[in-house]
Amino acid sequence: MNNAVKTYLKGVDAVLISEVLILSVIGFFVVFSATSHGFEVSQLWKKQMFWFFLSLLGMFVFSRIDYRFWIEASYIFYWIAILSLLIVLVIGDETNGARRWIKLGILSYQPSELAKFSVLLVLARYIGSKTVELFFLGRLFFLLAMLGLPLVLILKQPDLGSALLLIPVSAIIMYVGGIQFRWMLWMVLMGAASCPLIWHYLKDYQKERMFVFINPQDDPLGAGYNIIQSMIAIGSGGITGKGYMQGTQTQLSFIPEHHTDFIFSVVGEEWGFLGCAVILILYYFMLQKSFEIARKARDMEGSLLALGIASMFAVQIVINVGMTVGLLPVTGLTLPFISYGGSSLVFSYAAIGILLNISYANRRPVLVTGKN
Repeated sequence: MNNAVKTYLKGVDAVLISEVLILSVIGFFVVFSATSHGFEVSQLWKKQMFWFFLSLLGMFVFSRIDYRFWIEASYIFYWIAILSLLIVLVIGDETNGARRWIKLGILSYQPSELAKFSVLLVLARYIGSKTVELFFLGRLFFLLAMLGLPLVLILKQPDLGSALLLIPVSAIIMYVGGIQFRWMLWMVLMGAASCPLIWHYLKDYQKERMFVFINPQDDPLGAGYNIIQSMIAIGSGGITGKGYMQGTQTQLSFIPEHHTDFIFSVVGEEWGFLGCAVILILYYFMLQKSFEIARKARDMEGSLLALGIASMFAVQIVINVGMTVGLLPVTGLTLPFISYGGSSLVFSYAAIGILLNISYANRRPVLVTGKN
């Protein structure tokens, strides 16, 4: 057993694991402050610890499975995700007018997390295939259809944050995979032209979020409340913060969803600019390592998959942090490895496991066979 553990630790990328674990440990402290009254341990914090250990197990399993297996099975996972997205619209738990969760006994499962993972897989497989040439317009429409189907179902829940996350990540994979820039520009123009149609199908509260993003003071006690309170919390933290569990906006629950979507506000209030900077620096090195793994991957499929995972984390971090400081609209995306949330944590660690496997494959010696 000890030899197996030593062999595993010798083969994995210790730097990437260390960066992710440090972020998770910081997350434990922040979630504890956001969910506990005094120093009484909350049920949410206990659940987060359970999800963390389950996530570690998932990371270990995914890091031991050849990433090519996931790519080969990508279409299976894609259609399982589509089926899950259809099921959640029918029997999913409804919260604040949205159906995003399927209950599995005492646990809950968020199909949009699987959908994001499956889209990365199918894009990496289709674009990375040596037999596929992306210079035909029909192939581009096929890619857009594969992306559009889960996007429509995710928007039906509605989950605008996950949908907005998939669009730039998919665009990055397509561009790096070889789609010509003029076609990318054409897709951007087509998306811009469809904005009035998308606006028509947005929920009222989503439209309000767009309005208050421009001017939160238009509705300070309604749709603009979250953004205003978040900016007050971050601004009041100053350079060094008010101290752990000393933030008034956090401890008095002025910030809604401060343990999930707005957890960066807790960091800003209690740990100040320095605490926020430390977290962003850790994210920077984690992303740098992830993009390095993508660059060094042995095959196109592995490179695009690693690129998609790294881009997914990068876009999610930018959207969440931008949302809490008022630079981007409120979307409901969590902060990776820090926010409370089981599905998000499990899938994030599974993605890290895949990156570890790609990194391990990069360092393995290539076996050359054949006659001299």
